[in-house]
Amino acid sequence: MSLAGRPTVTELLTFEQPLHERVRLLLRMEALSQRFGNAVESGRPLDHHEALVSLVDIYALATRVDIKRELMGEIERQTASLNRLADQPGVDPTRFRETMEAQRRLHFALEEQAGALDYRVRDNEFFNSVRQRMALPGGAFDFDLPVYHYWLAQPEADRTALLLEWFEPLDAVAEATVQVLSYMRASGQSEAASAADGYFERTLDTSHAWQLIRVSIDPELGCYPEISAGRQRFTVRFFAPRGFRGRPAPAREDVSFQLCCCAL
Repeated sequence: MSLAGRPTVTELLTFEQPLHERVRLLLRMEALSQRFGNAVESGRPLDHHEALVSLVDIYALATRVDIKRELMGEIERQTASLNRLADQPGVDPTRFRETMEAQRRLHFALEEQAGALDYRVRDNEFFNSVRQRMALPGGAFDFDLPVYHYWLAQPEADRTALLLEWFEPLDAVAEATVQVLSYMRASGQSEAASAADGYFERTLDTSHAWQLIRVSIDPELGCYPEISAGRQRFTVRFFAPRGFRGRPAPAREDVSFQLCCCAL
């Protein structure tokens, strides 16, 4: 029986493949920021532990790469691309002005943010002690860090306030990341595609600055895609996880999916 004929009964699951290192960086930052926000909002001590783990990862990422410069560069590139569309038929002038104003506002906010992003945590003994212990497997137990165990027992409001204070220097970065990726994703047109015997290949038009490939599938199909992409072409191979207890097996049936190639 072909997987292509099975009706969709659940929300599609989307897999994304960045085509540039800058896009890869922004996708990581977006995922970590969302994980941090969800954990902070939940409020339980174990969730606040996960929030702090995410914050440690965010600062490690943000200080290893000049993410402010990367974001400003991407905003400038997107703004130039959008300006070329200003006089195209069908462009809503009001929405276009709002989009350009949002781009300028975020670029200015990033430009005005002086100094390193980690200035609030760099010399904080508590944060750094937690960060160092988290580098070890299971290193943040109460017998390793009594002060951390004590912090997790504080009122939820106090823990939340401190976590948000530490995240505050990243607010502009997080907002700009969401906006840049939102415009990038919106630049593509989703289309129905089919992988014959679980394999799909397409050549990329090199006249476009492709940035992101998105593959959306029905989770009920019982398979997942692995996307491999270069400058001129990309492939999608589907695999069955086999209950996650053995080696995934290549799909041997046709797989229907939604494909979106993004270039802005």
